[in-house]
This record gives sequence, structure tokens and C-alpha cells, in this order.
Amino acid sequence: MKNLFNVENPVWVFMGKLVDMLLLSGLWVICSLPVVTIGASTAALYYVTLKLANNEEGYTVRSFFHAFKENLIPGIPLGIGALAVGIFLGCDIYMYSRLDGKMGIVLLWAVIVLLAVYLMALVWLFPLMARCKTDWKHLLVMAFVMSIKNFGWTLLMLVSAACLFALGLFVMAPLLVVAIGGTAYIHSKILNMLWEGYHLGLEA
Repeated sequence: MKNLFNVENPVWVFMGKLVDMLLLSGLWVICSLPVVTIGASTAALYYVTLKLANNEEGYTVRSFFHAFKENLIPGIPLGIGALAVGIFLGCDIYMYSRLDGKMGIVLLWAVIVLLAVYLMALVWLFPLMARCKTDWKHLLVMAFVMSIKNFGWTLLMLVSAACLFALGLFVMAPLLVVAIGGTAYIHSKILNMLWEGYHLGLEA
């Protein structure tokens, strides 16, 4: 009975993480509503989940807004750029999928390959932004190189995100309220492990 009220009890630890994921998902949605701030809010999301995944204690909301403020200016061009590229590739896939003939098929597969490369780099870009203070050119290069170098883990991160959202959409709708924070947390667990050899410092 005494263990039931112990804060180290796995049940309470899990519940605490669940509340954090709920808070982070809500904060990300709210702070991304202006659209131009989506880069800063995503970097802030990963700033907190990287710490949580490393079992570093802190105030979730305060840490999120601290990171959001720090990444607001550099996050605007990166966020808008990433969003614009995603929309452009999505429109191309829609357009080429409606073309007849071999040329349409070739163009469609070419864009699908580009989309795959884009998504691979994207899952690294904003976590790197949260962890490293450098210019956007270096962030893009680092995201691309690391996504290729760690191809298997990159694929796992993409699949885990797709599975989590698919479960929320088709099986368990309440899962969607923690899906954003949960995805970032799963990614952060993997990234913290991979980054041990890169000596990247997560700023306080």
C-alpha cells in the first residue's frame, strides 16, 4: 500500500509523463496557430521532450515557453520553409498522380523520392534546432547527413509517428490528444541515444 503513494511508482511516473505529453500537445497546437510560429513551437516541443526523455526534471510549461522565445526568430524562416516545401511536394504528387502515360509515372515516383528525403530530414531538423545553436544552413546539412547516416533509426521514427497517428485516427481517438507530444517523446528517446557520439549540448 505504501508503494502505491510513492512518486517513484511506475504507475505515477507513467501518469506524469502522460500529463506532460497532453500539455505539450496542447501547447504545440496553440503556439502553431499563427502558422509562422510552427518552427519555433516544434523546436520548443523537442527542447522539452529531449529533456524528459533524458529524465531531466523541470517545469514543462515554463521550459516550453523559454525555448519558444529562444527559437522564435530563427524558427520563422525554417518553419515556413519546411511547410512550403511539404505543401509543394504534396501538390506535385496530387497533380502527377492524375497524369496518364509513362511520364506521369516517372514524375510521380521522382516526387515521392523527394518527399521521402524531405520527411527524413524533417524528423531531425527541429530536434537539432532545439539542441544546437547554429545557423539554418548548418542545421539543414546536419539534418540531411544524420538522417542518411542513421537511415534505419530515421525510418523507425517515421513509422512510429505514422503508427501513433493511425491508431488515434482509426482505433483509439483519445490517443490523438497526446499524439504530438508522444511522437516527439519517442523520437527524443531515440535521438538522445544516437547523439551520445556527437557531443551535442542541450542548453538549459
